[in-house]
Amino acid sequence: GWLTKALFAGAAAGVFALQWLFWRLAGRLASRVPSGRRLAALAGVLLLAVAADKGLFAWGTLYDSVYITRNARLFPLYQPLTVRSLASKYLGVKLDGEVSIKADLKYTGLDYPKAPLSVDAKARPLNFLVIVVDSLRADMLDPQIMPETWSLAARARRFTNHYSGGNCTRFGIFSMFYGIYGNYWFPMLGERRGPVLMDVLLDRGYDVRLFASAKLSFPEFNKTCFVRVPRSGIYDEPPPRDGAGRDRDISERLSAYLRARKQGKPYFAFVFYDASHGSYDYPPGYDKFRPSEGLNPLMLNKDNFRPLFNKYKNSVHYDDSLIGGVLKAVKETGGFRDTVVLIAGDHGEPFFERGYYGHNQGYSPEEVRVPLVLYVPGRGALMEKKMTSHMDIPPTLLKLLGVGNPPSDYSSGTDLFSAGAGRKSVAVFSWDTAAIIREDGLIVMPLAAYKGGVKAYDAEYKEMGRSFAASFGPLMGEFQKEGRRFSR
Repeated sequence: GWLTKALFAGAAAGVFALQWLFWRLAGRLASRVPSGRRLAALAGVLLLAVAADKGLFAWGTLYDSVYITRNARLFPLYQPLTVRSLASKYLGVKLDGEVSIKADLKYTGLDYPKAPLSVDAKARPLNFLVIVVDSLRADMLDPQIMPETWSLAARARRFTNHYSGGNCTRFGIFSMFYGIYGNYWFPMLGERRGPVLMDVLLDRGYDVRLFASAKLSFPEFNKTCFVRVPRSGIYDEPPPRDGAGRDRDISERLSAYLRARKQGKPYFAFVFYDASHGSYDYPPGYDKFRPSEGLNPLMLNKDNFRPLFNKYKNSVHYDDSLIGGVLKAVKETGGFRDTVVLIAGDHGEPFFERGYYGHNQGYSPEEVRVPLVLYVPGRGALMEKKMTSHMDIPPTLLKLLGVGNPPSDYSSGTDLFSAGAGRKSVAVFSWDTAAIIREDGLIVMPLAAYKGGVKAYDAEYKEMGRSFAASFGPLMGEFQKEGRRFSR
């Protein structure tokens, strides 16, 4: 819109004005700077060192030189240079190719898994269908908004107090596949190390298929979660339409695969819908919730967000209809007898319930609580109210795959079907902060020096004082221990 363009023009004018002012003052400033060959030589050496550092790191990220990329987080204030978009658009560099370089494990900074996995080769080879809807918050699992998913939930386990491991896609998906804290994303990416869940699936001969509406190279899931998956098993470049069109395309591709595949070989399919992310797309005929319209984010506030919220709900409603089509294909091919189906969100999406809009902002319930529906053949329907996390998903699936190790060997989670009252707290991550969430509130901690101090909030996301923050002391000790348990 015009306001966005005007803001950009104003920012550009401001930068130009500062440059002009600096030019006018440059003569007087230059007279105060020491001159001489030594200063010039020192500046030259410094410039060459910086250029070499940034250039080598940018090259390492493009060509998967893990001996370079794995060191990015060793210095907390280091600022890496990446040219991924520039190289992909103008230099023809392929970002979604298979990774051919892996770090020698004798140089690894990771201790993951803690012990070799013991897998029962005679375990029943179930199929696995994992469906993730981007930005799907917990209260969207409703018979009016998601009738198809609600119908499946009636004969599955529905976890009503479930949390993502991150407030954005990167850490949400990471926690779902690795089952460990989000701070490990960086070394896993640096070393191109995949999760043990995918290792077991591939080693057991599963046909792994990935269907994504947005490319899996950003975030770099092709170099983390799915680094071992052959490119032939990945479909993440649907025709350039809006999110609704791309979601329909991957649904049709998956349904065709289910109907055509050979029945003798088990499969693992991952589906990632994107229509409910950002622009909240849906085709005509799905405007169930009205009024529904897009709004300029710069003009959005707590008094006018309702049409945009309805647009978001309509996009979720549309994706649910696509899920229904996929589940129909599973049923028609007899899959419910031997197929595990998991439906979840990668993170939520707040709409001013706690004073702000959009994910990757904070840790309010609307942003980090997501639905989780888990159908396992032979297990009855049940609504689980205990606190659970995305980090509990890998231990659950790996047990179904025949892994006999305790979850602590490879995860910070527990089996979702284990008896007990559930977790006392969950850990949720973002780029430079993390939160420990309890039933009565949460504490947000900085992971970088520039993020300031610790903040505590009650269950309604209202900031609390020091005494409430101090009550998280024991949990912070456990958090720090778990945050380095898989590091050497």
